[in-house]
Amino acid sequence: MNYDKDNTHRHNHRQDDEDSLDLFTAAISFLGINLMWIFFAGWVLFGMVPVLLLALFLNHLIDRLEIRIKEDQARNN
Repeated sequence: MNYDKDNTHRHNHRQDDEDSLDLFTAAISFLGINLMWIFFAGWVLFGMVPVLLLALFLNHLIDRLEIRIKEDQARNN
């Protein structure tokens, strides 16, 4: 079967990409809401300094993850 001429295959693939993007958006939103209440609870319990340190630590981890993803993409291209 030649998938280049089969429009239903391409449509299904496009639909799968849109579904996965919707799930990714929902996961990021859920993570953001959870981070807000965790930061607020930490602020109430421990004060602002530990919350800022946690935020800096999370930012550092996200930066390291971004660098690793870019390196993997450069290796694969």
